[in-house]
Amino acid sequence: MLNLKFFKKQRQENDPLRDIIVKIRNGDQTLKDKLISDYRPFILQSISKVTGKYIDPVNSEEFSIGLMAFDEAINCYDESQNRNFLNFSDQVIRRRVIDFLRKSSKSQVEYPFTYFENEENNNFEEKYLKVEYGTSTDNVEMEEEIISFKRDLMRFNITLSSLASCAPKHKDSKQLCIKLARIVADNQALYDRFMRTGNIPITELTKITNVYHGTVERNRKFIIAMILILKSNLNILQGYIRDVEGGGRYE
Repeated sequence: MLNLKFFKKQRQENDPLRDIIVKIRNGDQTLKDKLISDYRPFILQSISKVTGKYIDPVNSEEFSIGLMAFDEAINCYDESQNRNFLNFSDQVIRRRVIDFLRKSSKSQVEYPFTYFENEENNNFEEKYLKVEYGTSTDNVEMEEEIISFKRDLMRFNITLSSLASCAPKHKDSKQLCIKLARIVADNQALYDRFMRTGNIPITELTKITNVYHGTVERNRKFIIAMILILKSNLNILQGYIRDVEGGGRYE
């Protein structure tokens, strides 16, 4: 029987780029300059995936960011893990360009939870998980956050579709659910129990807040989702929570 893992490993080990990276790490600056020059089209393509526009290599700040990111990828690439260098460098470039554009952009982000409030929409994943070339910066980061969020929810047997169908529609209900979620997230004992059992510690929570048991149970999935977001690094989704708490446009 063919050992496919062996052949995959052989292809990775025979990748000429891996040998080039090793030589560059050993101090071959000329080879490094040539690699960067040869892969300028690749760098431009990676940037365009994020910005959705043509990148002028002469007058573009994004291109400068992309060059620095490619250089960073060369320095940080770990060939021992057998990762594809171009995939790795593409990821580094995309993240650095996203960081740059987010810092320089004043545009508002459309949080995906607004989608919950439109009962006519019933295909959350199709709208928010579809990624194509030319996607905007915020959509790229949104896609990454939603994929991570979806994975976290699955640990509690919650899907995005079921979450969308049971999310509270009224401002005061959302704010109450977020308040309950914060209590669990900020109380280490309650949070540890939540993660260990996979259930909201309803008895303790109702004693602390005097909220009815049925209220917590009825909004169980949404409260769990809020706890997971609060304890995560999902910045866009955390922005939704802050906006609801502050009575903003996603209330």
